[in-house]
Amino acid sequence: MPQLCSRVQDEKGRPLLHPGKKTSVPGAPPRGLPGPWLSSRTFQASPARPEDAARSDKAPSRPQAEEPGVLLVDDHPANLVALEAILSPLGVRLTKASSGEQALRLLLSQEFAVILLDVQMAGLNGYETAGLIKQRERTRNIPIIFLTAHSQDETEVLAGYAQGAVDYLRKPLSPEVLRSKVSVFIELFRAQHQVRYQAELLRHQEAQAREAATRSADYIARLQALTSLLAEATSVTQVVQALFEHGLVTLESSATSLCLLDPSRQALELIQTVGYPPEALKGLERIPLTYSVPLTEAVREGRAQWVSSRAESLARYPAQGASFLFPSVAALPLIVRGQAIGVLGLSFPRERIFSEDDRAFLNAVAHISAQAIDRARLYDEERLAHERVRNAAARLKVLAEATDAFSAANRDLPALFEAISHQVVRHMGDSSILHLLSASGDRMELASVRHVDPAHQEYLLQLMGAHPARFGEGMLGQVAQTGQSVLIPTVTPEDLSGRVQPEYRPSLERIPIHTCLVVPLWAQGRIIGTLACARSTPGISFTQEELRLMEELAGKAAMSIENARLFQQQQRTQEELRRRTEFEQQLIGIVSHDLRNPLGAITMAAGLLQASPGLSERQLKAAQRIASSCERATRLIRDLLDFTQARLGTGIPLNRRPMDLHDVTRHVVDEVLLTHPGRHVQVESSGEGWGEWDPDRIAQVLTNLLGNALAYSPAHTPVRVRTLGEPEGARLEVHNQGTPIPAELLPRLFEPLTRGAPSENQPNRSIGLGLYIVREILAGHGGTIEVASNEAAGTTFTVRLPRRSLT
Repeated sequence: MPQLCSRVQDEKGRPLLHPGKKTSVPGAPPRGLPGPWLSSRTFQASPARPEDAARSDKAPSRPQAEEPGVLLVDDHPANLVALEAILSPLGVRLTKASSGEQALRLLLSQEFAVILLDVQMAGLNGYETAGLIKQRERTRNIPIIFLTAHSQDETEVLAGYAQGAVDYLRKPLSPEVLRSKVSVFIELFRAQHQVRYQAELLRHQEAQAREAATRSADYIARLQALTSLLAEATSVTQVVQALFEHGLVTLESSATSLCLLDPSRQALELIQTVGYPPEALKGLERIPLTYSVPLTEAVREGRAQWVSSRAESLARYPAQGASFLFPSVAALPLIVRGQAIGVLGLSFPRERIFSEDDRAFLNAVAHISAQAIDRARLYDEERLAHERVRNAAARLKVLAEATDAFSAANRDLPALFEAISHQVVRHMGDSSILHLLSASGDRMELASVRHVDPAHQEYLLQLMGAHPARFGEGMLGQVAQTGQSVLIPTVTPEDLSGRVQPEYRPSLERIPIHTCLVVPLWAQGRIIGTLACARSTPGISFTQEELRLMEELAGKAAMSIENARLFQQQQRTQEELRRRTEFEQQLIGIVSHDLRNPLGAITMAAGLLQASPGLSERQLKAAQRIASSCERATRLIRDLLDFTQARLGTGIPLNRRPMDLHDVTRHVVDEVLLTHPGRHVQVESSGEGWGEWDPDRIAQVLTNLLGNALAYSPAHTPVRVRTLGEPEGARLEVHNQGTPIPAELLPRLFEPLTRGAPSENQPNRSIGLGLYIVREILAGHGGTIEVASNEAAGTTFTVRLPRRSLT
């Protein structure tokens, strides 16, 4: 059979190609467009990686290996070459088979878009080969185009179509027609593969959606379960327990840690861990925020940190990455109100890519954990606040009751000591011992002992009475010396025997002590004693809160003791002062009364001497001097008697009767001028001067005021006396010029024994009772006296008297 040369011929010598026609491939892709179909190389798929096959979420790749192929079957090699030359412009895989048997073998391992099958072949002819192809499930749908060089009678054509052929072509073939027909089946093959790819992709996406839905439902169920667990937690301890015993076990992590910021917000404190070996946690109980690890970075930046592999940990944390125990880490900050309060760390045994679902779920876990911790902290704060309020209320109740009990003792020290011990035993323990320091401060004196058991109380009283506590020795003496409270929550015989005086050790066997405390009694910055309390019942130990209550109770007791001491001292002082004052006043009264009789005799004798005829001028002056001295002594005695009556509380006696103030004033002025010759006194009177007063006492008031005005004013200046009638009473004014009364003397001018500075007219011979007696006389009348004194206006005493008695 001739071979194909420049002109390709079929087995009968007829040309296979029509010369002189352009060869174009209808339906072929335009030039320049990318695509696998532009290459005639046979596709070889890359081997799948085990990890890729293991992941169900990886999308199927586009079918680059399924490059369209055409199977050329002819027992004449020349014809195969001719067909290959015709179809090569299509750019597809062309596979040649020289017999039907070879074609069947190729169909077992390869897929083809179309089969060009020669009818007349040695061995299996075309019809037989096509029949076998159509019998196989894998190949029955491959289109078959029969080629033949024989006449195309209707019987053969029908036979070909009966074998499943899609076309029947007679040689010589037209290249354009053949390529066109083949290209249609190639595009059909590509379309079918695209449909299969889309179907596979759709199935994959559906599987992914189902998997995502299942994973989301699982995540939601986990979050609901965790939220339910955390909702029941009312303390941070319960939150941690719920997280680590039930919640975090569903997160598929190999190790978990929870850290919270310390109060300074400068370091993380490790609260709980699971899955880490103990040696790995050494030195990590407190992690400074300056330390570069995922946990601290999550807190500093306020967002989750994801480390998927060891390579990433080494790249991001070169100093610490090599020490990471696990290849994959998630650090989730616990955020509350925009601030991090801690971090949740999860470690995974294999490298892991955190999907969006994973990240959302883990962030949700961190969020509800943070909210639960914050809520638990609020519960703790509220619980502590309620507890503080209850303790404060109970403490105030105890202190109020103790204060009332101390006050009820009415400053009686023995009763107060018993009240203190009673309150301590009532509110604090089984026994109470009160010691007070001596006045020297170096000796302890037993003040009170009380015990719930009277027999034990009597025993303690005898023991401590026979062996007083010594300052600086034992627990009681040391507290008295140092002023530092002592609390022993749980007493052991060894501890207590070394802290008590040797004489008290036998009592520990008779009266067991489970817990005890001793506090100092502080008053005005010094220690005045100690107060001790003990409990014999096991299991109820004293607390710091009870120690503070005991110290407050001791403070109130010390204040009450000090007040009672001061009150008793004040009573003693006042009683002594009262007795001394009464004695002085009685002495003054007795002496003043007893002096009146001899002064009366002297005055009478001086009057007789003055009336005797024949006295020389010298003798007469001596008699007048005796009479003047007796008169002055009489006034002093009268002032002393008035002072005594005023200070003893009976008041200066008054004899009220109607009188005219104007007349009494003029009479007194005339009498005073007799003893002050050469002085000038201006008298002014206006208005109604009648009223119910004691004339003698009013004259005494005016005499004292006028005498002071004349004594403390320059001799050449006048003294002015004014009496004025007013609607409700009368007013008396005595004015003089001269040196004013010192300002510092004015507030106490009317107090007894107060005297002004001596003047040239009156040496300092007054005892300072005149103005005091003036005030008392006026007070007995319901009147008042005021003084105004300055350099420019001089000194004015103003007296106001009501016309009638107010009583």
